[in-house]
Amino acid sequence: MTAPTCKVIATTLATEASSDAAEPGLLERILRKLLPAANPDLENLYPLVRLWWVEIDERGRPQREVGFDDMGKSVVAGPVGRNMGFWTDSSMIFNEAEYQAVAPELFEEAWSSIEAALLQTTPGATR
Repeated sequence: MTAPTCKVIATTLATEASSDAAEPGLLERILRKLLPAANPDLENLYPLVRLWWVEIDERGRPQREVGFDDMGKSVVAGPVGRNMGFWTDSSMIFNEAEYQAVAPELFEEAWSSIEAALLQTTPGATR
């Protein structure tokens, strides 16, 4: 359950909707082969994300996240199982005032749905 001090914000940062994503360079491709992925089961789905809902603590640090595609369907979440999450595995600090607020109840509904789906389809995933 969400801690009472957590808030949820919406952002299009790090989505195709907000950036011109270039193909990864040679160094990035090599590093991806050598280093373990933080999100081995979901990384290939990140290009589909057009909107993020990010649950942040009182300091703006990401706690949980849900990513939605262009049809509004949740396609990724984190952390779930061995997937650390996109924002939750970053050093990003969000200033709540700079983003649109999302009702915590809506986040919980989306989180519960995508978490259950990912736990069923992700190898080794547990709560």
